[in-house]
Amino acid sequence: MDLQIILVGILVGIANFASRFGPLYVIQKTHKNTQKRGATWLRIALSSIGIAAISSMLIVATLPPLIEAPNKSLAMLVGFIVLTGLYFKFKRIVLATLTAALAYGLVYTYLPV
Repeated sequence: MDLQIILVGILVGIANFASRFGPLYVIQKTHKNTQKRGATWLRIALSSIGIAAISSMLIVATLPPLIEAPNKSLAMLVGFIVLTGLYFKFKRIVLATLTAALAYGLVYTYLPV
């Protein structure tokens, strides 16, 4: 894998983690009347890691195909739109992912863009 793609993934992960962890940490620090059971900041950090990791993997997974075949970015856009729309409509990630992969494959294969 190209070093630039790895660096982009690391930078996106750090930025995404900071944008999710920062506000939650500040909110937790302003609520001083809550119970002190362990390190709350650690729980906030651990809950933020999942979303940041998924977003970073998404960027790293989509960047090489876009660099290799930029004319197929419409297929990726269609896949993301189908994924997002179906997930928010039915709240089922497996159905949304499989349908989005099918839509991406069909557009990538058969649409001559």
